Amino acid sequence: WEKKGLITPMRTAGNRRRYTVRQLDDMLGLNTQKELGAVARRGLVIGYCRVSSSGQKADLERQAEVVANYCEKQGYQFRIIKDIGSGMNYKKKGLQELLRLVCEGGCSKIVVNYKDRLVRFGYELIETVCEEHNVDIE
Repeated sequence: WEKKGLITPMRTAGNRRRYTVRQLDDMLGLNTQKELGAVARRGLVIGYCRVSSSGQKADLERQAEVVANYCEKQGYQFRIIKDIGSGMNYKKKGLQELLRLVCEGGCSKIVVNYKDRLVRFGYELIETVCEEHNVDIE
Protein backbone atom coordinates (compact mmCIF):
# COMPACT_ATOMS: atom_id res chain seq x y z
CA TRP A 1 0.00 0.00 0.00
CA GLU A 2 2.83 2.34 0.76
CA LYS A 3 4.55 1.73 -2.58
CA LYS A 4 1.28 2.39 -4.38
CA GLY A 5 0.89 5.66 -2.49
CA LEU A 6 -2.31 4.53 -0.79
CA ILE A 7 -1.06 5.06 2.74
CA THR A 8 1.81 7.07 4.19
CA PRO A 9 3.41 5.76 7.38
CA MET A 10 5.26 7.70 10.02
CA ARG A 11 8.78 6.39 10.45
CA THR A 12 10.37 5.82 13.84
CA ALA A 13 14.03 6.48 14.62
CA GLY A 14 14.63 2.77 13.97
CA ASN A 15 12.96 3.15 10.52
CA ARG A 16 9.86 1.17 11.53
CA ARG A 17 6.53 2.06 9.95
CA ARG A 18 3.73 3.39 12.13
CA TYR A 19 0.14 3.96 11.00
CA THR A 20 -2.74 5.64 12.76
CA VAL A 21 -5.88 3.66 13.50
CA ARG A 22 -7.77 6.11 11.31
CA GLN A 23 -5.46 5.40 8.33
CA LEU A 24 -5.95 1.65 8.71
CA ASP A 25 -9.71 1.98 9.17
CA ASP A 26 -9.90 4.12 6.03
CA MET A 27 -7.83 1.63 4.05
CA LEU A 28 -9.96 -1.28 5.20
CA GLY A 29 -13.25 0.62 4.81
CA LEU A 30 -14.15 0.24 8.48
CA ASN A 31 -15.20 3.87 9.04
CA THR A 32 -17.49 4.05 6.04
CA GLN A 33 -20.54 2.46 7.66
CA LYS A 34 -20.19 4.47 10.88
CA GLU A 35 -19.87 7.71 8.95
CA LEU A 36 -22.81 6.92 6.68
CA GLY A 37 -24.95 6.16 9.72
CA ALA A 38 -23.91 9.41 11.39
CA VAL A 39 -24.64 11.40 8.24
CA ALA A 40 -28.05 9.76 7.92
CA ARG A 41 -28.91 10.56 11.55
CA ARG A 42 -27.38 14.03 11.42
CA GLY A 43 -30.56 15.62 10.12
CA LEU A 44 -32.65 14.05 12.89
CA VAL A 45 -34.40 16.48 15.22
CA ILE A 46 -35.16 15.36 18.76
CA GLY A 47 -38.25 16.67 20.49
CA TYR A 48 -37.70 16.42 24.24
CA CYS A 49 -40.65 16.48 26.63
CA ARG A 50 -40.60 16.12 30.42
CA VAL A 51 -42.98 16.31 33.35
CA SER A 52 -42.13 16.00 37.04
CA SER A 53 -44.47 13.18 38.06
CA SER A 54 -46.52 10.34 36.62
CA GLY A 55 -49.66 12.24 37.67
CA GLN A 56 -48.86 14.67 34.85
CA LYS A 57 -48.93 12.11 32.02
CA ALA A 58 -51.70 14.03 30.27
CA ASP A 59 -49.47 17.12 30.29
CA LEU A 60 -46.62 15.03 28.89
CA GLU A 61 -48.80 13.89 26.00
CA ARG A 62 -49.89 17.49 25.32
CA GLN A 63 -46.24 18.62 25.30
CA ALA A 64 -45.35 15.81 22.90
CA GLU A 65 -48.24 16.76 20.62
CA VAL A 66 -47.22 20.44 20.54
CA VAL A 67 -43.59 19.56 19.80
CA ALA A 68 -44.57 17.00 17.13
CA ASN A 69 -46.90 19.50 15.42
CA TYR A 70 -44.15 22.12 15.40
CA CYS A 71 -41.63 19.65 13.95
CA GLU A 72 -44.08 18.55 11.26
CA LYS A 73 -44.79 22.15 10.26
CA GLN A 74 -41.06 22.81 9.99
CA GLY A 75 -40.64 19.71 7.82
CA TYR A 76 -38.22 18.09 10.26
CA GLN A 77 -37.42 14.41 10.38
CA PHE A 78 -37.95 13.98 14.11
CA ARG A 79 -38.28 11.68 17.07
CA ILE A 80 -39.85 12.46 20.45
CA ILE A 81 -38.14 11.52 23.71
CA LYS A 82 -40.36 11.65 26.81
CA ASP A 83 -39.24 11.72 30.43
CA ILE A 84 -41.00 11.64 33.77
CA GLY A 85 -38.89 12.99 36.60
CA SER A 86 -37.56 16.04 38.34
CA GLY A 87 -35.78 18.71 36.34
CA MET A 88 -32.99 18.43 38.92
CA ASN A 89 -32.43 14.73 38.19
CA TYR A 90 -29.73 14.45 35.54
CA LYS A 91 -29.92 10.65 35.37
CA LYS A 92 -33.29 10.41 33.66
CA LYS A 93 -33.21 7.79 30.93
CA GLY A 94 -34.50 10.13 28.22
CA LEU A 95 -32.10 12.95 29.11
CA GLN A 96 -29.17 10.53 29.07
CA GLU A 97 -30.26 9.24 25.65
CA LEU A 98 -30.61 12.80 24.36
CA LEU A 99 -27.11 13.77 25.53
CA ARG A 100 -25.67 10.58 24.04
CA LEU A 101 -27.25 11.44 20.67
CA VAL A 102 -25.85 14.98 20.86
CA CYS A 103 -22.33 13.77 21.69
CA GLU A 104 -22.34 11.01 19.06
CA GLY A 105 -23.57 13.29 16.27
CA GLY A 106 -26.94 11.57 16.19
CA CYS A 107 -29.06 14.71 15.93
CA SER A 108 -28.89 18.21 14.54
CA LYS A 109 -31.45 19.99 16.70
CA ILE A 110 -33.42 19.70 19.93
CA VAL A 111 -36.93 21.08 20.18
CA VAL A 112 -38.48 21.78 23.61
CA ASN A 113 -41.56 23.71 24.72
CA TYR A 114 -39.55 25.55 27.37
CA LYS A 115 -35.87 25.29 28.22
CA ASP A 116 -36.69 24.19 31.79
CA ARG A 117 -38.07 20.98 30.25
CA LEU A 118 -34.47 19.92 29.67
CA VAL A 119 -33.20 20.65 33.19
CA ARG A 120 -34.30 22.91 36.00
CA PHE A 121 -30.79 24.19 36.71
CA GLY A 122 -27.71 23.99 34.51
CA TYR A 123 -29.37 24.72 31.17
CA GLU A 124 -26.29 26.71 30.14
CA LEU A 125 -24.15 23.58 30.50
CA ILE A 126 -26.47 21.59 28.21
CA GLU A 127 -26.48 24.53 25.81
CA THR A 128 -22.66 24.61 25.74
CA VAL A 129 -22.45 20.86 25.06
CA CYS A 130 -24.92 21.28 22.21
CA GLU A 131 -23.00 24.23 20.76
CA GLU A 132 -19.77 22.21 20.85
CA HIS A 133 -21.48 19.49 18.81
CA ASN A 134 -23.25 21.92 16.43
CA VAL A 135 -26.69 21.05 17.76
CA ASP A 136 -29.28 23.83 17.94
CA ILE A 137 -31.92 24.14 20.65
CA GLU A 138 -35.31 25.57 19.71
